[in-house]
Amino acid sequence: MATSKQKPSRRAITRRRNAARRLQKSRETPLGRLGSDGASSPRNINRRLLWLAIEIGLEAPPKVGRTMSGEFADYCMRHRINYDWMLDGCLKGLKQMMDERRGRTVALSPSSFTDKLARLSETERELVLKTIQEMLPEHRQ
Repeated sequence: MATSKQKPSRRAITRRRNAARRLQKSRETPLGRLGSDGASSPRNINRRLLWLAIEIGLEAPPKVGRTMSGEFADYCMRHRINYDWMLDGCLKGLKQMMDERRGRTVALSPSSFTDKLARLSETERELVLKTIQEMLPEHRQ
């Protein structure tokens, strides 16, 4: 004899509706979408690290379980693996990590250039300014 299903209570319906709203709200940001899609699961972290090891030619990475081990942290530090990319799948972290490996530098901000220029001696500063003036055509006289 089959039993009939009970109609869900108003409280159960409200809980389901609120859970759906929270899920939708968390998916509005890129990090929320990555989280809800399971980007930081141990399976996906292992997959990303294995891909990187094959692509760059590193030794096999240690397996990631529910918690991060000291061996795993040493592996990431030794090979300069970006934690944002590894844990969340953040593509900006992957790009930054690959640029560092290729020797590309990030463009300096004007304030950092000014600070570095201020630390030079007077003769070095004159040499740098002279070189900059030679390189920029609008400053040539």
